[in-house]
Amino acid sequence: MTSSVTSTPVRVTVTQFNAMETSELVDQLTGLFASRELATAVASARPIATVDALCGTASVLLHELDDDTVLESVNAHPPIGGTVEAGTRSAAEQAAATENQGENGEMTSIRNLQPTYREKFGWNFLVRAAGKDSRQILDNLVVRLAHEPDEEWPFVLRHLDAINQLRLRGFVTEDDGTVSGVTA
Repeated sequence: MTSSVTSTPVRVTVTQFNAMETSELVDQLTGLFASRELATAVASARPIATVDALCGTASVLLHELDDDTVLESVNAHPPIGGTVEAGTRSAAEQAAATENQGENGEMTSIRNLQPTYREKFGWNFLVRAAGKDSRQILDNLVVRLAHEPDEEWPFVLRHLDAINQLRLRGFVTEDDGTVSGVTA
């Protein structure tokens, strides 16, 4: 079961994360991961000592999910450069790429190639867009279109994991308030 990718929750510390009511935490994490199954597994892994440990745990648990569950999460992410609800995580993550559309029509090319990708693989093109411009995303899409589905799936998992970790690091801070490892 998936949830649409929702707006960014208020930040919590590791201690607050560990103390959250399970149902509330699962709801928050479902919004982060677009996967209730992963959210439930991560919430059940508490207590977590640090943000790095949380991200590592979430990564391991993601890779333990069956492909159908991961596929639902992948397909809950909107297409790059497509219609994204304002104020959502996806909108923020895609902002840099869509603001810098390039002088050569990269975003148009990305929009035009994504249906080809979806038809070939059966799932949405997923890339950790934060920190990438439209040229980098287009280059990534073109390279990945040359893959066979069994070659492409590990790339999808890697990008989903990177998106999940970025979102976790935006949600949970260390107890001293420091943000661990957030990069574009």
